[in-house]
Amino acid sequence: MVGMPARSAFHSAEEFYSTFFHELTHATGHPSRVGREGIMNHNPFGSEDYSKEELIAEMGAAMLCGVAGIEAQTLGNSAAYLQAWISKLRSDSRLIVSAASQAQKAADYILARTAGETESDTKGKNEHETL
Repeated sequence: MVGMPARSAFHSAEEFYSTFFHELTHATGHPSRVGREGIMNHNPFGSEDYSKEELIAEMGAAMLCGVAGIEAQTLGNSAAYLQAWISKLRSDSRLIVSAASQAQKAADYILARTAGETESDTKGKNEHETL
């Protein structure tokens, strides 16, 4: 279960869904889903694993916003959130690749994509099935 504030707490539907996608991406970290270190182990706020999990969740949300066609309305918020990662990304060149890979796995899990299936392969699916 993913807990969310009421839709009325957000300035727009796009902001609501961007936040919802962020939280859904976190939920995929559970061992019964794709499993991720940042979720499987309790990591204190501000720790490296906690921070990496936040990066993964925001990247996953941005990917899902793209699939939903709302990225133009949410890109500014995502960019501002990710701006804090610039220095961290500069000091660890592998972080962006690792986080992007894990975010893609989360997005694929949420979209119920199988290995090798692409976004164009899922376009014909019922919208209810993919989101």
